[in-house]
Amino acid sequence: MSDLPKPIQCPTCSSTAIDNYCSNCGQKIYHKRFTLKGFFSVVGNALNLERGFLHTMVWMFRNPGKVIDDYLYGRTKPYLNPLNYIIIISGVYAFIVLSLNILDSGVETINHLSGIDQLNSSPEATQLQEQWMETVKKYTNFIPLLMLPFSSLASKWYFRRKRLYYGEHLILNTYVLAHSILITIILAPLVLVIPGLLPIFTLVNLCFTFSYLTYAFRSYFKRSVFNAFAGTVFVYLVGVVLLMLIGFLIATILIFTMIALGGTPFGLAG
Repeated sequence: MSDLPKPIQCPTCSSTAIDNYCSNCGQKIYHKRFTLKGFFSVVGNALNLERGFLHTMVWMFRNPGKVIDDYLYGRTKPYLNPLNYIIIISGVYAFIVLSLNILDSGVETINHLSGIDQLNSSPEATQLQEQWMETVKKYTNFIPLLMLPFSSLASKWYFRRKRLYYGEHLILNTYVLAHSILITIILAPLVLVIPGLLPIFTLVNLCFTFSYLTYAFRSYFKRSVFNAFAGTVFVYLVGVVLLMLIGFLIATILIFTMIALGGTPFGLAG
């Protein structure tokens, strides 16, 4: 393998403060030509095989408390930014649950268990529910992001003895919620192997979600299993309920505004 001429300045910004990387712009300094091995090294760097997404994913399984503790204390380099982490996972999640019909099946299961499907709903109510579901499907990948402010508020209150700032709870919950969604993605293909699992997948997945959140909270906050589980239920339910209340409030305001302006809410027939 032949070496390249030893550079005396950065090929990108011409800075002379270089070693393996340029101190000015961060450009990696290459001393050798690109062999086949070098090509695969570039591919590995692009996919962040050693650092970034995969590294964060592995450690969120192995020791979520370490990831959160490292990030909050400024040791951020080994891990993918929490916002990027949840955006990537939420995008994949939306594709999976819509493609495998998991979202519709989950809503049907919840409606059946709550008795909603046994009520004689009016055509207008049915149409409104269908249009609401279309809206939910359209923004499925954003729902976890919308839930974060509320779940973080709940965790700040429940785990208040840790004395974390609200922003630190946002980071903590972003990592933990994103990884719980990743577990859903991993479990989702089971509905193709076991078709009978689809109607109850939401309930099965909820058990795994609560189990992981309990594990993550216990790992970071050093609480007992019972205390961490109680915190999981509180944080998760408060996050969901507050998000639904805000959504209902916004929808109500929009409906009354449209009625006041002489319109028909959501295009419903009069």
